[in-house]
Amino acid sequence: MKKEALTVIAVVALTIFLVSGCVQENKQQPAEDASKAGESGKASPEPSVTATAVIQKSGDKFIVANPLDLSQIERISKFRSCIGHDYSGLNKNGERETLRSMKHYVEPLQKLRAGNTVKIFAPFDGKVSELLESPPGKQMFISANAAPSWNFIFFHISQLPEVRQGSSVKAGQLVGYAHQEIHNFDIGLKQFGFRGQVFDSPFLHMSAAVLDEYAARGVNPENIIIPKAERDAEPCPVEGTRNGDANFPGSRDQDYVKLE
Repeated sequence: MKKEALTVIAVVALTIFLVSGCVQENKQQPAEDASKAGESGKASPEPSVTATAVIQKSGDKFIVANPLDLSQIERISKFRSCIGHDYSGLNKNGERETLRSMKHYVEPLQKLRAGNTVKIFAPFDGKVSELLESPPGKQMFISANAAPSWNFIFFHISQLPEVRQGSSVKAGQLVGYAHQEIHNFDIGLKQFGFRGQVFDSPFLHMSAAVLDEYAARGVNPENIIIPKAERDAEPCPVEGTRNGDANFPGSRDQDYVKLE
């Protein structure tokens, strides 16, 4: 009898234990769901890979102000053109490129080339990270607050007296002028990081609003950037060297986009 009584007690105790566990689990489940819910009361979906990629892509568009007054510009050379001299290196895909100009030469209107009248502007909020002698004029490197490893570069310019190395600048701020002793000046974009220096076109990092300004004048990423494969298939002609870099002879119209 005692054995039977003990067996019954054990079965009842086990049943009570199992039932209380299920009840407790059911009480906790709504609280867990509530922790996933947003303000709407609906559970927030997990971020998708596609959404993350879009965020990363939009983050590359850190040039939010036009560095040029397009009303003053006649034409701009293409990225990977054969203008000037060799200015090449690692691209954003980690491929090393040679014998091409991985920047843009900017030619002002003929009537504006004799004085300090061609304006240049900060393309984003940032800091003047470096000022270097670049006769005639200087090179100005501006690092982006939104993407500090990237530097926008002006070549052969005269900066305003108040703009010094270390100065903070705001997007759209006038920072200087193209140097008066040269018929063109250059703009470029470099990333400085663990891979070294990476060359890229500013047009691939412009916001939609800035690109629209260029599109209205007939310039877009498709016609201002020569694809790598195309330049590889047709190397730039070389004629001697300049300051240790291969020199490209002449000034071919096919290497420019003329503003409309």
